[in-house]
Amino acid sequence: MPRWPRIAVVGGGISGLTSAFRVGQAFPEAEVSVFERDRSPGGTAQTDVVDGYTVDRGPNGFLTNVPDSVELARALGLESELQSATDAAKHRFLFLDEALQSLPTSPAEFLTTPVLGIAAKARVALEPFARRRDPTVDETVYAFAKRRLGTAFADTFITPMVLGITSGDAKSTSLASLFPRMRALEDRHGSLLKGLVAQQRQAKRTAASGAVRGGPAGPGGRLTSFRAGGIATLATALAGALSPRLRLGVAVSDLSHRGGSFQLGLEDGTVHKADAVVLATPAFVTARLVHALVPAALAELQAIPYAGVRVLGLGYDRADVPHPLDGFGFLVPPGQGVRILGCLWTSTLFPDQAPEGKVLLRVIAGGVHDPGFVDRSDDEALETVKGDLYRSMGIRAEPEMVHHIRWPRAIPQYTVGHAERVKRIEDALADVPGLLVTGNAYHGIGLNDCVRDAGRIVASLSRTFGEKPEKPSTTVG
Repeated sequence: MPRWPRIAVVGGGISGLTSAFRVGQAFPEAEVSVFERDRSPGGTAQTDVVDGYTVDRGPNGFLTNVPDSVELARALGLESELQSATDAAKHRFLFLDEALQSLPTSPAEFLTTPVLGIAAKARVALEPFARRRDPTVDETVYAFAKRRLGTAFADTFITPMVLGITSGDAKSTSLASLFPRMRALEDRHGSLLKGLVAQQRQAKRTAASGAVRGGPAGPGGRLTSFRAGGIATLATALAGALSPRLRLGVAVSDLSHRGGSFQLGLEDGTVHKADAVVLATPAFVTARLVHALVPAALAELQAIPYAGVRVLGLGYDRADVPHPLDGFGFLVPPGQGVRILGCLWTSTLFPDQAPEGKVLLRVIAGGVHDPGFVDRSDDEALETVKGDLYRSMGIRAEPEMVHHIRWPRAIPQYTVGHAERVKRIEDALADVPGLLVTGNAYHGIGLNDCVRDAGRIVASLSRTFGEKPEKPSTTVG
C-alpha cells in the first residue's frame, strides 16, 4: 500500500525547526515529527524577559544582506514584527590602549583614525597589489588579512572580529568556511577592496529596488530582530506552526536502521519509526547518535571543536552609565588587560528591549582563549565583568538587573580543514539514505546560515523520495 514518508527531525533549535517547517511545506502530506529534549524551542535562540528587560540568550538578530531569515519571517506571518536596529548600529568601537576607539566607517575616517598608524594605513592602501592566495591551502582568516592588509590590520581589526563572531581564534579559523564571501571577493575581483566597492554598489541597487524590505545598510546588511519578544519570536512562531508535531521535553537516546526504516529510541522507552531522519543537533550529540549506524562519521563529528561562552545581561539606570552609548558596542583585541570579549549596547540597537530611562548591556566572555571563564561562579563572573566595564566604560554603579547564561559548548569552531571534514561526514552519511545533518556546525554559524540550510535538507529529501511520495502509515511512539 503506498504511503507518504515519515520524517523525523531531532533537535528543536532554529535549524531543526526551520528544516521541519520547510519540509512540511515541500511535503504537505508527509508525517513530520520534531523531537527536542528541552522544554523550550529555539536552542540558543531564546529570550528571557527580566524586570522589563528583554535579554537574548544567544543571537540578538540576523543581517538582511541575504533574504533567508526575512523570507522565513514572512512565511510565518511575522513581517510586521520585523524590527531593524537603529542607525547607531553602524558605529562600532574597540577597547584599545585603555580607551574606546571609534572604528572608521568611511575612507575619510580611516585616514584620520588613531587606531592604526601611518605605516599600517599605507600597507592597507597597497591591498590591491597583494599577492594572490595559494589555491591549494585552506588559509586562516588571520593569514588572509595579514597577506592582503598587513599585520597591524589583522591584529587590530580581524582578531577581535573573529572573537566577537565565534569566540574563536582567527589564526586557526578557516577563511573559506567562516567567510566564504570574503574569499570569493578576492577570487572574483583580484582585490578585497575592489570587491567591497563592487559589493557596496550592488547593495545600493538592491536597496533601491526594494528587493529586501528594510534593505541592507551596506554589504553587511542591517541587524534585524522583532518588535516584541526578541529573537525568540522566530522560534516561538516556528513552534506554533509545527504544533502538535513538535514534541518538547522528549530526548532521542538511540538511533538505528532496520527493516527498511529508522528506529528512534526515546528516553521514555518508546520507539518512533521514520523513513528519513534529520539530525539538527550539535556535532557532539550527533556523534553519539550515529556512532553505531555510521561509525565512519564518528571521529569527524567529534573533531569539530566548540567554544564555551558566558553571556551576562546587565540593566542600569541611564544616569548611571556615563558613556553616550552611541553605537553597536565594542570588541576587545587580546592583550588589553580585560577578560570580556565585548559588550553590546542592546538598548541602543533596540530601545524597546529596556524600560524607559534604562540601559541594557550584553557582555560576552570566555571563548577559546579563556575557557575557564565559563566555569566561574556567577558572583565571580559578575565581579570580573563589573571591573572590566568600569575600566572600559567608566561604569561605577551596581547593575539593577543581572541575567546569567552559560553555554559550555556554545559555538562550533571552523578550524582549518573544516570544509573537507564536513564533506567526509556527509559522504559517510550518504551510505545510509535518508539520514541527514544540519545545524551551525557545518555550513555556517549564523542564524541566516541555519535558516538557509533547510533548503539543502528539502532538496536532499526531494531526491530521496521524489516529487510524489507515498501516503503515511502508522508510527510507533
